[in-house]
Amino acid sequence: MRISVLSLHTSPVAQPGQGDAGGMNVYVDRSVRALAAAGHRVDVFTADPGGLDGTGAGADTKLEITESITLHHLPVGAATKDELADAIDELAELLTVHPDFCAADLIWTHYWISAEAALRARDIADDNGAKSRDNGTESGDSGADAVAWAGQDRLMQAPIAVSMHTIGAVKNRDSETSHERPQRLDAEEGIAAQADLLVAATPAERRDLVTELHADPDSVVVARPGVDHALYAPDSQSAARERLGFDSDEAIVLYVGRMQFIKGTDVAVDALAELRERNPHLASWTRGILLGAASGAGVEAGGGAAQPSSTYLRELTAAIASEPSVEVRPPVPSHVLVDYYRAADVLIVPSRSESFGLVAAEAAASGLPAIASAVGGLPEIVEHGHSGLLIADHNPHHWATAIETLLTDTKLRAELAGHAVDRAERFDWGHTVAAVLDAVPDISDASARRSEALGAY
Repeated sequence: MRISVLSLHTSPVAQPGQGDAGGMNVYVDRSVRALAAAGHRVDVFTADPGGLDGTGAGADTKLEITESITLHHLPVGAATKDELADAIDELAELLTVHPDFCAADLIWTHYWISAEAALRARDIADDNGAKSRDNGTESGDSGADAVAWAGQDRLMQAPIAVSMHTIGAVKNRDSETSHERPQRLDAEEGIAAQADLLVAATPAERRDLVTELHADPDSVVVARPGVDHALYAPDSQSAARERLGFDSDEAIVLYVGRMQFIKGTDVAVDALAELRERNPHLASWTRGILLGAASGAGVEAGGGAAQPSSTYLRELTAAIASEPSVEVRPPVPSHVLVDYYRAADVLIVPSRSESFGLVAAEAAASGLPAIASAVGGLPEIVEHGHSGLLIADHNPHHWATAIETLLTDTKLRAELAGHAVDRAERFDWGHTVAAVLDAVPDISDASARRSEALGAY
């Protein structure tokens, strides 16, 4: 089967942990490799403002990742994710005339911008097909016309699967804010009505798709994300510490990911400051590592340095500067990231909203227990008291208590680590893509559901 995968706002080969690159980039990269391993031909489309690799360094519009995977960059003059969202019509037009996109038997989109562009591209193809039929030119007057019509017809028929990764209404709900753009909120309801298949990472996300976006329950499949177990596996803590320059007798508390409000970076910093207040001796040999870069307002496209235009980033920067145990390190590639998981004593994931929480799954597979927020998909990864600890709020006092508990109880920490490895075995990229492909409706079913949904919407 030929599959087109859309990751328009961020390239799957960009470095996670900065700008708009995060767990979704890993998801797209690993899932397309699993699709290729299953024998499928995959074309990945991005319009990342940073270029193919998300850094702005590459000007090429095409990159052969493997013999079966090609990454295409759509030339849209957008410098930010918000500007890209305003260029969805342009993206749709570019997709409609791209021969590799039109050749797809299945379209799998990631994030609302990609989903909206794919759906609009299908509408354009449908309109073009109707005009051709009305003009009596369905078969065309030349070989080129026939090929073009065949591509448009194929595009109209290909089912569209959508992985939201995050839902605007859920982010607003969980963070008790109204930060998400009304454009996104409106678009996501339309996407839920028109997509042939909605892919949820967990049963909790499935409930959110149904309750928040009014999706037809029959159109939603749960496909848990995976972990690269060949890479993320337990190994010597002392060896990992030596490679990273950590002392053998210090306690390492690790945070991995973009530094932004929704990820709760401030909670991590405040918890370590609280730990210093309540247990100065423990804090004196504890190091908090923030492995990531600033993201959100005031951050340049492509993962540039934070600017002082965001109140949150200014306050976070000041809090980091005032806490001596906290050290910020830049994001690292996966083969280095696994050493951080192995070297640390505990991972903290204080997200205010999280559809899954891939870093928690990777850490678990590497033998690192997590203290995580009891939100979204994190309870799928962290079983409270068995493979880690869950915190029901974002009170730094409660997080500091949990950190103190694990750092001072070596036996408990070892037990949680062992169970975390076992629990992580359920996450497999091959199973992820198989669940999606098994749930894709055939062309006749997809067309019937689409017509019914559009009539209701």
